[in-house]
Amino acid sequence: MFFSSYVRLPVAVLVSLSLHLGIVALLAWGWEGETETRKPPVQIVQAKLVQLEQTAPKQQAPKVTPKPQQQNVVDLTKKKRAEAEAEKAKQAALKKQREKEAKEKAERDRKAAEKKKTEELKAQQQAAEERKKKALAEELKQLEQQRVQNQLQQELAAAEAAEQAAFAQQQAEATAQSYVAVIARRVEQFWSRPPSARKGMQCELLIQLVPTGRVVNVTVAKSSGNAAFDRSAEQAVLKAEQFKELRDVPSPVFEQYFRELRLVFNPQDLRL
Repeated sequence: MFFSSYVRLPVAVLVSLSLHLGIVALLAWGWEGETETRKPPVQIVQAKLVQLEQTAPKQQAPKVTPKPQQQNVVDLTKKKRAEAEAEKAKQAALKKQREKEAKEKAERDRKAAEKKKTEELKAQQQAAEERKKKALAEELKQLEQQRVQNQLQQELAAAEAAEQAAFAQQQAEATAQSYVAVIARRVEQFWSRPPSARKGMQCELLIQLVPTGRVVNVTVAKSSGNAAFDRSAEQAVLKAEQFKELRDVPSPVFEQYFRELRLVFNPQDLRL
């Protein structure tokens, strides 16, 4: 029992234990014989602890081989630790890969968003340009229609104005002619044909008048070739002196026809 233990004991201790056990065994055996049959006394041998000389060679203690279980525990721990390190490195690499992929995806998404935004902006600009062109074309169309309409209105107004002007001119000419007839009759009353007057002679006079009808100047614009005939015509106008009827002539008619009036004299008649 004691020697099968893995506990290392000194040799002296082992010897002392053996002796004591022997003594105990002898005493026990002697006590039993005395009660049954008296036996001769047993000599007691005293055991002494023998101390070995220090010079005696020391017994080399047996090497204790590590238990396989402990080695397995150490190996398993190292293995688990290595596996944990490997798993940690794997997770770190996986995390790094995921971060890289996420970054690349974010970059792709950013570029796609920018591209989409650029395309949308371009489409909006094109749509705005189309609307602008359409609005400009519509405006030009309206302006052209307005221009044509204005031109038509202007042409109609011009035609109406021309018609009215022509009618007013006709009216003015008719009015002027009526007053010229009055002046001619008045001048004819004061005209005395000279004896030297001949058929075919004619003298054109330029008469300057004021709105009151008064004669302010008379000149020969075109001579008849006969001085006596020309003077007789001038004297006739000067003797008439004033044509009061011209006071009733509208100012535009007076300015156009009577500010400077031309009269033609010939032996036959007196006409404008």
